[in-house]
Amino acid sequence: MMTTMMTHARLHRLDHLSVKELRQLDREKTIVVLPVGMLEVHGDHLPLGTDTFAAEASTLAAASWLLDNDPNLHVLMMPLIPYGIDPVDNHRPDLFHDAGSVWISRETLKGMVADVSAHMVRFGFKYIFPIGFHGGPEQSVALDETCADMRAKHKGLVMFEPMGYVMAGGEKDISPGIATLLGRPLTPKEEVALQTSIHGSMFETSMMLYLRPELVHHSYKKLRTIEWREMFEMKDWPGYVGAGPSHSDADVGGAVLHWRGVRAGAMIRRAMQGDDLSALPRHPTWQQQEGLKEEIRPISVSMPIEEHIDSKPEIFFDGDEVRKRASQAIDESDTDVDPLRDTTPSSSAMKTEPRMKKSKRAGPSTPPDGVTHP
Repeated sequence: MMTTMMTHARLHRLDHLSVKELRQLDREKTIVVLPVGMLEVHGDHLPLGTDTFAAEASTLAAASWLLDNDPNLHVLMMPLIPYGIDPVDNHRPDLFHDAGSVWISRETLKGMVADVSAHMVRFGFKYIFPIGFHGGPEQSVALDETCADMRAKHKGLVMFEPMGYVMAGGEKDISPGIATLLGRPLTPKEEVALQTSIHGSMFETSMMLYLRPELVHHSYKKLRTIEWREMFEMKDWPGYVGAGPSHSDADVGGAVLHWRGVRAGAMIRRAMQGDDLSALPRHPTWQQQEGLKEEIRPISVSMPIEEHIDSKPEIFFDGDEVRKRASQAIDESDTDVDPLRDTTPSSSAMKTEPRMKKSKRAGPSTPPDGVTHP
């Protein structure tokens, strides 16, 4: 099992090193990685730090793959930044005034990543990669912008955030695959559940059962699928959306998490070899689809809500045939399927707009300081 306590002779944690040890690292053969997390509502069954645990684990998976594939490489891991932006609270600000996500402003996040990365540039490191996990579109955009700004400012610097490309399908065919990591093929039911996992649902619950099972409340075993539209219609929406957490499996969560880390590692290797990752599709995909690279629309702008449905990474499988078999398997399955599960396809797949009043469209909530964060 991969854990956040992973050790490796060529994996170095910045906060564990002396200045002498830091000086001794070969700048030409050392990759600097910076996990970026988020403290965010993930339902009543998962901890606020779900994305933070996942960001560190994904970074370690990427580091492990890189080190295994290059015996001359070293990885220097910086302490994780636990705060991010664009929380799920913004979709239902009426429910999370007294307790909810803890986030910072867009400019604060960009400034933090740029400032700590600038020190590593000052120390002579050339390969720097912030690695996120939180799927809030604005966070992915902010990290991408920060990397672009740093590359423009420092000639020869290779700095990209790889997970945004993974979320958009980058390096999806890299080996080992999920079946290899899991030790068996995914069942059709598992495949469709993963494809309809959006936030705090089957995938992230499975992942936390793998990483920190003691932090997962046992109530997950009875939680049904919540459609995207229901997030806006439910009076007491619990904070998760997508495939029922009751279908979660720790082994599946660990395999998919590790697979994503491997894919991030492969993106890092491509960047080190000279590929310009900024030319590739990146999460959020609607930014590329609508040509919005020059004008990033804040979440408060009135727009069709489905443009923010890809707030969690898509898991890529073999298309229509898999979905057909998966749907058939669920329809014919026995009582282990939630009796309360909505029989319609996931609204995230259908791209349906939630039925809600204008006043309940997604928009930024106002923290106690009175400052509205994007």
